[in-house]
Amino acid sequence: MAKRKAFLKIVKENGPLVLDGAFGTELERHGCNIHDELWSSKMLIENPEIIKKVHISYLAAGADIIESSGYQATVAGFKAHGYGTEEALDLVKLSVRLAVQARNEFLEAKANDALTLRGITLGEQLPDGSVRYFSEGALPKPLVAASVGPYGAFLADGSEYRGDYGVQTEYLEVFHIPRIALFCEENPDVLACETVPCYDEAIAIARTLCDPLTTKGIPAWISFSCKDKHHISSGETIIKCAEMIDKVRQVTGIGINCTAPEYVESLIKDIRSVTNKPIAVYPNLGETYDGETKTWSGGQQSFIDYVDVWRKAGANIIGGCCRTNPDIIREVAKQIHVK
Repeated sequence: MAKRKAFLKIVKENGPLVLDGAFGTELERHGCNIHDELWSSKMLIENPEIIKKVHISYLAAGADIIESSGYQATVAGFKAHGYGTEEALDLVKLSVRLAVQARNEFLEAKANDALTLRGITLGEQLPDGSVRYFSEGALPKPLVAASVGPYGAFLADGSEYRGDYGVQTEYLEVFHIPRIALFCEENPDVLACETVPCYDEAIAIARTLCDPLTTKGIPAWISFSCKDKHHISSGETIIKCAEMIDKVRQVTGIGINCTAPEYVESLIKDIRSVTNKPIAVYPNLGETYDGETKTWSGGQQSFIDYVDVWRKAGANIIGGCCRTNPDIIREVAKQIHVK
C-alpha cells in the first residue's frame, strides 16, 4: 500500500511524467540481431551491457521512467534455448536489475558532473564551467518499471495484437504469477503490464496483482493494445477494461501502448469517463506490424504533434512504443518538462 501511495504521489505532484521509448528498435540500431523468439530479451544473454546503454540513452533524453528489457523474458523461453532452471530464473530477474543499475550509474555520473556515460552524451558544458544536462526537468531519481509482456509475447506470433490465445483465464493467471513474482524480487518502482490484447488476460493480470506475496505491494498499470478509437485488439471496449481496473485497488493505473497514435486521444477520453486512475500512453509510430515476418510497414505519424493533445485529454504518463527512439523522447520531454 505504501509503495502504491508513493507512486501516486509522484504522478500527482510531478506529472505528466515522461516514459521512455522503443527498446528493440534501439538494440537494432546498435547492431543487435534480435530476430528470435526471445526478441530483445536475447540481449540479456548475449550483451547485457548494451541493454544498460539503451536505458542510459533514454535517461539522458529526459525520461522520468525507464522500462526494463523483460517484455519477452520468461523462464520457459530461456529454458527452450538450453538454459537450466536457475540460469533462466536469474535471466528474468536480470532484466530489472540492469535497469536499476543503469539508473544508478546515470545518477552517479550527473553527481560527478560527467558529460558522457557509456558513450552517451548527457549534457553540455557552459561557459562558466557548469554542466547543463539534457534531462533537466526530469525526476531527480527516475523510476524503473519492470516491463511485463503479455502471453502473446511469449508465443512470439503477434497474438498480442489479436488476443486469440485459445486458453482459459486461469491458464493466463498461472502464466503470469511466477513471472511477476520474479520481477518483483528485484524491487522495481512499478510494474508495466503491457500490450494486453484481451479482457480475459487483463482479468488474469489483475488477479495476480491482488496477491501481496506476488507483488510485494509494488504499484502496477495494465496497458492495452487497441485496434481503433474505442476497442482493444480483441474487440472489447476500452471502457469495459477501465471499469474493471477502476474497481481493483491493487491496479494503480491503466495504459494504452503499441497503438496507432491517432486513436489515443479518444481512448484516453473513454478511460477518463470511468476512472480517475493515472493513464499511461505510449503509442507506436502508426505503422502496421506483421507478426510472421516481424517487420513494420506503412506511414509514420508525428508524435510531437500529439503530445499536448494527449496531455489535455488526461494522460499522466506519456512515452513511446515500437519504432520510437531517444530523439523522439527528448522532444516529448521538452514539451512536458516545461512547466
